[in-house]
Amino acid sequence: MKIYKSKPGHWLLLIRQGLFTLLAAAGRHLLPAPDKPTVILYGHQLSGNLSALYEEWQKSYSDRFDLYFLSLDPQYSQTLLSEGVRVLRCGSLSDMLKTGRSSAIITDHGLHAMSPLVRLTSILFIDVWHGIPFKGFVPDDFRVQHQYDEVWVSSPLLKEVYVHQYAFDEEKVIPNGYARVDKLFRREPPDPALKVRADIPEGHSIVLYAPTWQQDDKGRELFPFNQTQDNFIERLSSICQARETTLVIRSHINASIDSRSYDNVRYCSMKDFPDAEGLLMLADILICDWSSISFDYLALNRPTIFLDVPPPFKNGFSLDKRCRFGMVVSDMDELSTCLEQTLKNPESYSRQYSESHEAVTAAVYGENTDGYVADRQLNHLAELICRY
Repeated sequence: MKIYKSKPGHWLLLIRQGLFTLLAAAGRHLLPAPDKPTVILYGHQLSGNLSALYEEWQKSYSDRFDLYFLSLDPQYSQTLLSEGVRVLRCGSLSDMLKTGRSSAIITDHGLHAMSPLVRLTSILFIDVWHGIPFKGFVPDDFRVQHQYDEVWVSSPLLKEVYVHQYAFDEEKVIPNGYARVDKLFRREPPDPALKVRADIPEGHSIVLYAPTWQQDDKGRELFPFNQTQDNFIERLSSICQARETTLVIRSHINASIDSRSYDNVRYCSMKDFPDAEGLLMLADILICDWSSISFDYLALNRPTIFLDVPPPFKNGFSLDKRCRFGMVVSDMDELSTCLEQTLKNPESYSRQYSESHEAVTAAVYGENTDGYVADRQLNHLAELICRY
């Protein structure tokens, strides 16, 4: 869950998590070890790399170790439990004691108040992060992760970024891929249930608009080129309507976009539709700015339009604008023209940008493009657990 410092209830959750963490650290030395090694996944949501690892564990690794998603959010815990997900709750002392007896904890966004476990226990800590970043980071952004045993990144290029820009120890950074894009590289068919849930008409193409949130620019708008939300959506909706296409608007978990009623516009926020890869598999065209979702979509090799707006990053770039592998547009007229042309003739896009797609794919994914990253990572994890 996203922690808001202005909400007293969130502080209470963190205080309880911190107290139970200390008891869990003590319990690791006092309680018996589980019959089978236990691995914990921890993040805002069970999505992205964590979700891909969970699904692969269900399919192939449940006989080698137990695996749970640990949630700080009580409501989200109940939602996952109702879906049959193996969930532990930070608000349950018994669940936190089980966490304290785990063999490994894998995170994609830090530990909140559980960071003492890194120093006080022999648990293996692994970070998989939650997106290949345009956003620039500094070493202080990863103070907790610097203490981890391993950090898994998507390619040798990203390893260089982590070592030289983020100051990670080279031996800790393992360029073994991003599990979240496995099904995209495998070109799995879209989930028909997701299309029904999003209310996409049968036979429609899909244009997905997925802006990043305000990041370090507090006054940043989610709609570009000085357009109001209504003006922006109306114009794109009109273009899509003429081509039997649905426009899907996806807001980041840290942002919200009001739903305005249009016949061919659907709103699929990250909060309500956490499976970003599922939506990407449905999308025929992506429109984005500096969002890391573009690198996920790159695995599908489909048309992508980048909005040339100021980046909202106070610390510059990790991967810079040279990694914008598709069309780059600088105003609303150019965006409209590019979208119309691409909907009319997507093959022309492929001819023009195929070399750029291939070059950026090679850079950000290296050799990890066969769609079996999750399997290799869990096999590596099982070996680590046996070694320790």
